[in-house]
Amino acid sequence: MDRRDFLVKSTVIGLSLATGCGRSLGHRQQKDAAVRMLTSGSQNHFFGYYGINPWNRDKTYVLSLEAPFNNRLPNPGEKAAIGLVDMKTGAFNRITETNAWNLQQGCMLHWNPLNPNTEFYFNDVSDGRLVSVRFDIRTGNRTIVADTISGLSKDGKSAVHVNYGRISRLRKVVSYSGTSDPNPDVAYPEDDGVFIIDLLTGQKRLAVSYKQMADDILTYHPEIDERHMWVEHADINRDGTRFLFLPRTWNKDASKLETGLYTVGLDGTGMRRLIPYGSSVSHFGWRNQNELIATFNYPADSRSHVFLADTADRVQFQPVEPFQWDGHCSFSLDGKWLLTDGSKDTKQMTNSVWLYGMETGQHRKLATMQMLEERFLKGDARCDLHPRFSDDNSMVCVDGIDPKSGNRQIFIIETGI
Repeated sequence: MDRRDFLVKSTVIGLSLATGCGRSLGHRQQKDAAVRMLTSGSQNHFFGYYGINPWNRDKTYVLSLEAPFNNRLPNPGEKAAIGLVDMKTGAFNRITETNAWNLQQGCMLHWNPLNPNTEFYFNDVSDGRLVSVRFDIRTGNRTIVADTISGLSKDGKSAVHVNYGRISRLRKVVSYSGTSDPNPDVAYPEDDGVFIIDLLTGQKRLAVSYKQMADDILTYHPEIDERHMWVEHADINRDGTRFLFLPRTWNKDASKLETGLYTVGLDGTGMRRLIPYGSSVSHFGWRNQNELIATFNYPADSRSHVFLADTADRVQFQPVEPFQWDGHCSFSLDGKWLLTDGSKDTKQMTNSVWLYGMETGQHRKLATMQMLEERFLKGDARCDLHPRFSDDNSMVCVDGIDPKSGNRQIFIIETGI
């Protein structure tokens, strides 16, 4: 299918992208914001993925993992500690541990929206089974809820689950060591895909199968027949009615990821192809119930941050002109600010954090982070900044590199908004 077929309607999203896209927020605000290295020491501290609030409701603590290394993937049986970092002192207080973690996504830590000051979720391995755990910081109780979680609804009642065992076979960098795929010989299993978990009961149901995904993709990319497919990322929209997911395969010689972006209702109905497979979709973020951003090849030879809407009609792509690169993109809770990283500089060994005003079209660099070595900018042990907003937009949390020790540490950036 020609991607131009998706370019219809003149104002699907209604954002002010036509004016001021290239403007900055003024000379004073162009200076890098205040940056504080929160954690320190001989151990590595990091949160993991982007677009997830790491603070408890009172903003007294930041959730963090602690690991003794940051230069390779974890081996089976190597655990990471989970703890609370004191926002005043930077001290790491270990409270539990996990067997299901990696350097890129951590263990998918999420504060529980129903108890955002005292409970959080994380992924773990229990008796050989991949599970999600709800942890109470008051009592230390660990409650196994269901299978692993990839994303939570804002009301705390639902979660999306993808099979990390399958990911372990097909892309180890974002998987959990020592886990296995129940369908290692099946390219598109009918009994696996993206599941919805009821967090109140622990029950799960298959919302969209790999067979359903492949049936659609094969209609316009028949060459992927029998290439093994997996879903690496899935996330629920702001009102808990739909979720997005990224079906992936390797290309013919397994040298490049091929990805599309689809959405479907939490009840498994109304699957929509928003970005066709083959567009190399990498990152995404919901702005509200039907608007989102994604980074993918648009135009075909250029990676861009692009706005689009989750509609039943054909979709218009609207690139964010200042951000013509890949980046971990997400929105503030009020939808007024876009946060992303990227524009990596392998000569200066830096990465950067950026803000974009949705109502003004203005943008500014929040901070330039020193990354020390090229291995922290690319490869399986890279240290992506993975920026995350606080719920009041006043702070951003990133995983960075301590310029003195070379250890991975958590940094806090003041936004000034």
